[in-house]
Amino acid sequence: MIQKYDFKKLNLSDLDLVLQMEKDFRSGFVVEENVRQFLLSPNNWIFACIQDKRVIGFAYGYELNRLDSKGNMLYIHEVGVLPEYQRQGIGLQILTNIKNLCKLTGICRFFLFTQKHNIAACSLYEKAGGEKTSDGRHNDVTYFFNTSGKR
Repeated sequence: MIQKYDFKKLNLSDLDLVLQMEKDFRSGFVVEENVRQFLLSPNNWIFACIQDKRVIGFAYGYELNRLDSKGNMLYIHEVGVLPEYQRQGIGLQILTNIKNLCKLTGICRFFLFTQKHNIAACSLYEKAGGEKTSDGRHNDVTYFFNTSGKR
């Protein structure tokens, strides 16, 4: 059976989808008033993979304004996929779709952090084209994704 997924940046009309993530992903993940405020700002991103009116994967973060003319950057705070949907390419599709949307909206690159020991995340980010930076002394790793999205 071929799975049908929709990918999109969520907005206030998707509030119910985000609130359902409290039950599906983890308790304490979302608070309704905070979600409302978050979704009202165009610089805040929740990018989701949706199947049957349910978020099964997401990335959320914040668009960061820059002072130069290279275009804004997007910081991704978290990427998550429900366990039963992991290792099916959904995380890769989310990152690919974010990259494409960044290009369209003039965001020059996006970045995120993880830890060296998170092998699955590191593998995903490298497969998605992320360039890894690390000072070698700490556990933190940063991945940058260039989008050529100069406005």
